[in-house]
Amino acid sequence: MSRTDAERRGELRDQVVRLYRANRRQGHAEWRGADYDYTCPSAETYPFQWFWDSCFHAIVLSRLDPPRAEAEIATLLLAQRDDGFIPHMVRWADDPRDSDPDAPYRIAGEQPRLSSSMQPPILAEAVAAVAEHGRGAAFLREVLPAVRRYYDWCLRERDGDGDGLITIFDPHESGMDQTPAYDALLGIEGDDPAAFEAAWRRIGQSNEALGQDPARIVERDVFVVADVAVNVLYAENQLVMSRLLSVSGDHDAAGALEERGRRTVASLFDRCWSNGDQDFHALAGQAQHMLPAGTLAGLLPILLEDLPADRADRIARRLEDPADYGTAFPAPSVSVANPAYRAAPAGGTVLWRGPTWINTNWYIARGLRRHGRDDLADRIAASSLALIERSGFREHYDARTSQGYGARDFAWSALALEMARD
Repeated sequence: MSRTDAERRGELRDQVVRLYRANRRQGHAEWRGADYDYTCPSAETYPFQWFWDSCFHAIVLSRLDPPRAEAEIATLLLAQRDDGFIPHMVRWADDPRDSDPDAPYRIAGEQPRLSSSMQPPILAEAVAAVAEHGRGAAFLREVLPAVRRYYDWCLRERDGDGDGLITIFDPHESGMDQTPAYDALLGIEGDDPAAFEAAWRRIGQSNEALGQDPARIVERDVFVVADVAVNVLYAENQLVMSRLLSVSGDHDAAGALEERGRRTVASLFDRCWSNGDQDFHALAGQAQHMLPAGTLAGLLPILLEDLPADRADRIARRLEDPADYGTAFPAPSVSVANPAYRAAPAGGTVLWRGPTWINTNWYIARGLRRHGRDDLADRIAASSLALIERSGFREHYDARTSQGYGARDFAWSALALEMARD
């Protein structure tokens, strides 16, 4: 007798509870003079705290254990600098598996435990989820000043020309480290992990030599990219932040964040869209020339409520087309029509070049629902659940066969539980 959908969701919930219990990390950081409580992405592979992972973890925890979800956010904010910046990685405790703590692309920063890189700025939506399922306005009063400082840092330090698009200064800051969109800019051909390592080190060492100063990094122009996915999430989170500020009674600040979010949306639509190939492209360098498309980033604008109907339809058709993104287990991180597409990660470590990721599925499904495509969103949600049932909580999955790759017991893949609730 087959299980009902409710039974499958119940089993998934139980599995998520066990996973998040196993991946919990608590202790006291002498170097910070503070207690920490966070969920590591993978106990086996990623023992530290990562920015956007923690935001996803807080979203999942917000319905399972609201106080612990608050602790996830609070621990992330403990690493915030006075200027508002929050690093992409924090090493709260020593771990022998951190084999190369001095790699510039990984942990370069003002001190050995904090990186100088950002990650996709999704903090506002994590805070919104925790407030909604927890203490509401009381929680917002505690954290919103710090969260606002973070988005002010994004504007001040990463949107130098004021066009609404923020720039990233190394591939890791996109969260999609080895996406083929960057290959030409990095001077990489093929899938050799060593080539990526060399390129990352070159960029990291250049940025470190410039003191991580945004103006100098932009002027040197080694790797300065207005990434589509990063800016879609930046736009979405500025608008979420506007709503949170409004709820808290700070209507002037809410209006400013809404205006900023709308500016980001407008620039994405006006400057990153190509009528030629009907796709969204990242912009590189001071000249802001378009980088190659054909990657998952071009689908993520479906999340934006103001996306024109013809572009939303175009994205939906691509998700349905088996020669594009309509694989057996969508959505692959690269279109199967892209010559760079690989079903499995090359060398086991070259990521975001084909396999499906649950976190991006979560965004795509949400966006499809906003644009009236519940049928397609349901398919992606069902596929995401099937991936976990077949291969467990893995970092990413073969979009054709469902085989899991990368880290095991990977915590943000629990976002499938959020999709199962829709």
